[in-house]
Amino acid sequence: MYVKRLNVGRLSEERLGEAEGELEVAEAFLADGLLRNAAGKAFQAWKSFLSHLALRNLALLEERYRGYKRVGNAAVPLYEWIAATAPTSRLMEIAVLLEKAVPNAVELTALALQLHEYQYNGPDPEGVRSKIPDDETAARLIATFIARLKALLLSHKGAKGGGL
Repeated sequence: MYVKRLNVGRLSEERLGEAEGELEVAEAFLADGLLRNAAGKAFQAWKSFLSHLALRNLALLEERYRGYKRVGNAAVPLYEWIAATAPTSRLMEIAVLLEKAVPNAVELTALALQLHEYQYNGPDPEGVRSKIPDDETAARLIATFIARLKALLLSHKGAKGGGL
């Protein structure tokens, strides 16, 4: 087994492009009233963008994620693998680590995870399977999330270097 270092610069840019594309699809689905599809694409856009941010701020993850992840015959540094893949089960943890460099990362991650839950479970007036009680609330949350992520992407495009 050998240690494989990821091309984090290339991956970061790919994840950014992926986030922009997913967000466009989320907007189109929302405009067409396909709310659960829009929620899923909005979630994927955030997951891709958070991965991009993590790849640009690896030093913030390195302490927390020590060791290696076996990938085929290679061992990839765990912090690089976590940043590149942004596992759903680790999104909140990643957001907390990035919060210093990326204000509102925790808040937007929490909202993205609520949209992800809604995507799979739909509206739930009782609040058992989803915290989103109806489609009207979902549509407003999705629109708010899309607007916030679009603004973040626009401000990010003007920023260079680490952080945002």
